[in-house]
Amino acid sequence: MTASDTLKRLMIDTIASNINEVVLGFDGTPSTSSDGSAGRPAITLTPTVTVIDDATLLIEADIPTSESFDDSLKEIHVQLRDTNGNFTPITRHTIRPISKTSTNEVKIQMLIEVR
Repeated sequence: MTASDTLKRLMIDTIASNINEVVLGFDGTPSTSSDGSAGRPAITLTPTVTVIDDATLLIEADIPTSESFDDSLKEIHVQLRDTNGNFTPITRHTIRPISKTSTNEVKIQMLIEVR
């Protein structure tokens, strides 16, 4: 038996309201379902999370033009951090390398489907 639509919506709303950090990092190793954190963190951003439908979230974060890195960004780690500093990993993705200098803007947008 599948979950009711009401329960699905409650789950997606709960996940959306708890995502409060996006960590971009330099580690380009393959992502797995058991990844616990960003490999070599570069910057932590506060995302905007939008519920698209009962199973899909849009997560957006901007890297300010004031930030620049010598190495390419190669991973995105989405997490929830509580007031005690503990975090719960949500998802980690290896991405095509992004070169971030002080002359370009970077907007991260990702869709997460929750099933």
